[in-house]
Amino acid sequence: MCCFSCDCEYIENPEQKCGFWEFLTFVYALIDYFIPISLVSVLLWVLLRPDNLRPRVDAAVVVSFSLDNTTSSLSLDNTTSSLDYDNAMYLTFQNLHRHLDVRYLDLIAVASYSGTRLGPSVDVLPIFVQRPKASNIVHANFQGSATPLAPAAAALFTREATNGSFNVLVTVDSTFMYMFPFQKTVYYFDHECYIRFLAANSGVTPPATVLTPGTLCSATAR
Repeated sequence: MCCFSCDCEYIENPEQKCGFWEFLTFVYALIDYFIPISLVSVLLWVLLRPDNLRPRVDAAVVVSFSLDNTTSSLSLDNTTSSLDYDNAMYLTFQNLHRHLDVRYLDLIAVASYSGTRLGPSVDVLPIFVQRPKASNIVHANFQGSATPLAPAAAALFTREATNGSFNVLVTVDSTFMYMFPFQKTVYYFDHECYIRFLAANSGVTPPATVLTPGTLCSATAR
C-alpha cells in the first residue's frame, strides 16, 4: 500500500506512481511544517518590530584624529601614512515596548574611516536586560593607529581636513531577543552610526565634541 492510499498492484507502472506520491507526501509535510513557523515569525516581526531598536549617538568626544606621513630613507617616493585616533562615543539603546523586556546577548562596535578599519572598541560592551520603555547608555572607546593607511583614505583625510570636518562610521553588531512567553527567536542586526566632528585646524582644540548629537543609527537585519 502506497501513500495517499494508492494501491500499487492495481495501477500501471506501480514503482513510478508510488515514487511520485511519496514525493508529494514529502513536499506536503515540508509545507505543513514550515508555513505555520513562517506565519508566526512574520506575525511576531510585525508586532514586535525589532528594526525599531536602533541605537542613538547622543555624545561623542574626539581626543585626537591625525594623519602622520613617514618617508622611507631609501626612497623619497616611498611614503607610509598612518592614522592616529582616540575617539569615544555614547550610544543610547531604548526599548520602545510598553510590556516586553529585551535581552541583549551581544554587542560589538567597530569604527572605520573610508573603509579602513580602526579597530573594535577598547571597552567590552555590556550585555543586559532592558525593561519596557527604558534606556541604557553604552560607552564605546576607540584608540590606536591604522598603519599603513590606504592611499584613498589618506586622500580623503586631506580633503576633509581642508573642508574642516571629518566623518567616521561606527558599526554596531547587535544580537538580542524579546522576553516573550514561548518565543525564543533571536534577532541579528547591523547598525551604522555616523559621527561628524570638526578638524583641529578649524579653530577647535581637542577634545572636540561631535557636530551631530542625537543621530539615529540605521538598522539592517543580518
